Amino acid sequence: MSKHTLFIADVHLQPDDNHPINLAFSDFLATQVPQADALYILGDLFEMWVGDDIGLPLYKTVIEQFKSLTDTGLPIYLLFGNRDFLMRRKFWQETGIQPLSDPKEVELYGLPVLLMHGDSLCTDDREYQKMRKILRFPLVTWLFLKLPKRRRLKIGESMREKSKRFSQNKPENIMDVNPKAVTQVLQQHPKVRHLIHGHTHRPGHHAVKVGGESKHRWVLGDWRPQTQVLRIDHDQTVQLVVYPNPEHSPLILPQTTEDNTEKPN
Repeated sequence: MSKHTLFIADVHLQPDDNHPINLAFSDFLATQVPQADALYILGDLFEMWVGDDIGLPLYKTVIEQFKSLTDTGLPIYLLFGNRDFLMRRKFWQETGIQPLSDPKEVELYGLPVLLMHGDSLCTDDREYQKMRKILRFPLVTWLFLKLPKRRRLKIGESMREKSKRFSQNKPENIMDVNPKAVTQVLQQHPKVRHLIHGHTHRPGHHAVKVGGESKHRWVLGDWRPQTQVLRIDHDQTVQLVVYPNPEHSPLILPQTTEDNTEKPN
């Protein structure tokens, strides 16, 4: 069996085991993940997470699936997204998942790659970046998690609805990554040739020029419930794979595009 590692993002699991996304993801964990060397989840695994005391019983089925996998010795890693950055110790204990910082540089089969959720690259959306900084401030998250369950759920639902409305009214380019931000982060990690992220829900492969060197930006798909999963093989082959693929063809790759990569000021 060939060695490979899988990367996913933006699953947005729902509090309903029979939701099409949940069913597709459950099948993915049962059929695809056990064959891999490791699974990396790059944010927004859940539609909303407002505390371990609420999330763990709400998503009990998938929590148990994760624990079954990690108990076999299969490593699963997760970095926070903008929807679910409030996991705490109990979540890691109950799932066996290992937390990652964002950005995180890792080496797989001798290939250095950079992992991000991707929201920090959307610097043109200044309103979002300001809110992101406030919500991630340690004192703010600590105070929020001290609120009663009902209050946290109400706030979470309200913020989710506001986010949907704002996204519908914002220009498409504002919600995508900023090329200068991409160049800057790659300059900060000179050994890396592949940047992998999610968040934008625009799966694809983008060629990036940084200091005259060719690099790559890979964007993972969201789950509707079909998605595009990134796979890195032991021979350092990097490819996007459609899952689930009803036509059973091995690969469907999006067209490669070239980022407009001006150097940051």
